[in-house]
Parts: sequence; structure tokens; C-alpha cells
Amino acid sequence: MVMTTNIQATLGHRIRSLRKSCSLTQEELGELSKLHNTYVGAIERGERNPSLKTLEKIAYALNVKIGDLFSFIDYKEDSVREELKHEFFSLLEAQDKRTIKFMLSNLKNMLATLKEYFA
Repeated sequence: MVMTTNIQATLGHRIRSLRKSCSLTQEELGELSKLHNTYVGAIERGERNPSLKTLEKIAYALNVKIGDLFSFIDYKEDSVREELKHEFFSLLEAQDKRTIKFMLSNLKNMLATLKEYFA
């Protein structure tokens, strides 16, 4: 279980991750949960301490159980990994096949070098 000194920030990151996995904007989550979008943003940034009633509204809007908002097991690592994968694939989408093959070849070489370096 990931422990943090700022549970508000961890909760906010979790809500942001769930919102993005639903392909919702802060505005859309605000509408669905009947909360102002700036309040949703402040929660996601860990600036606000939402009430249980507010968390219930958010969970309902995200179609998850309220306990899922507090599912922090390996959350940070998984969240960062997912964000990096999303960014990586977004970069690839803009490239042609030749460029992707070139990038893949270089990536394989870099990974092999790193493996040797850290072995």
C-alpha cells in the first residue's frame, strides 16, 4: 500500500486517473456529479478536502464504488506508468511507419545498453 504524507493529493490523483480513464473532462465530471468544474480541479490537485457526500457524488459520476476512490495499492506507480504509456503512444500516432520502425530499433538498442549497464 502506498503511503503518503498528503492523502488529499493522492486522492486527487486517483480521481483524476479515474476521470481520464472514463474519457471525461473536469467540466463533464462536474456536470455529472453536480459540482463546479473548478472545485473538481481543486480536488484533483489536492487543494480541497472533499466531504464524504462529495466523494459519493464523484464515485457515482465515475460509475465506481466509493471505496475505489481510495484504492491506492500500487496506484502511484501504475498511474505514472499509464500516463507515460499514453504519452508514448500519442507520440507514435503522429509518426509514419518508417519513423516508427527507426524509433523501435533505437529503443531496443537503448534498452539493451541499459540492461548491460545495470547488470
